[in-house]
Amino acid sequence: MRSIAIEREFGSGGREVGRLVAEQLGMPFYDGEILFNTAERSGMDLGQLRNFDERQAGSLLFDLALAGNPNAYSMRTRLYEMFEAMQGTVRQLAQKEPSVFIGRCSTETLSGKDGAPRALRVFIYASDQVERCRRIMNTEHVDEQDARSLMRHRDKEREQYFRYFTRKSWGDKANYDIQLNTSVLPVQQCADILAGIVRDMP
Repeated sequence: MRSIAIEREFGSGGREVGRLVAEQLGMPFYDGEILFNTAERSGMDLGQLRNFDERQAGSLLFDLALAGNPNAYSMRTRLYEMFEAMQGTVRQLAQKEPSVFIGRCSTETLSGKDGAPRALRVFIYASDQVERCRRIMNTEHVDEQDARSLMRHRDKEREQYFRYFTRKSWGDKANYDIQLNTSVLPVQQCADILAGIVRDMP
């Protein structure tokens, strides 16, 4: 059975899809846990890895790309070291057993290149922005204005993070095996579809 790697729009329910499909298939589920595993495996500081994580690193990467920061070179070097450590953790976990991975460029890490395992690569999005905003309000406990701001900000961070390290566009369908729209298909149905695909894959 193959691993599943998921990229997702913020507020699309992509994390929940991943959790449900992991439960169905009896697979380990890795989201923020990737950071803990990386810290344990590499000896890197967990606090630094948290600051580097895709939620916060996007704006930093953007600033580094634009600003004439005298420390930019050493900071970029450190960012790549942390990124490579995280990708090494993802590869190691996927080689150990099929798992579900959320974000952090895992769709590229597990593309089958350079001896890495080949995962089912998935992009989860939601075309209904009102529904997406409502989901963010419920999960993040914020009002509508803050939910819309978070939606824009988090997606921008994820796009910048993905582009910086892969040189590819985050939402480009060519980077994925399947894209699922949670505004059309309920989260549970998306999980059922992915579980069915993985069960039938060689």
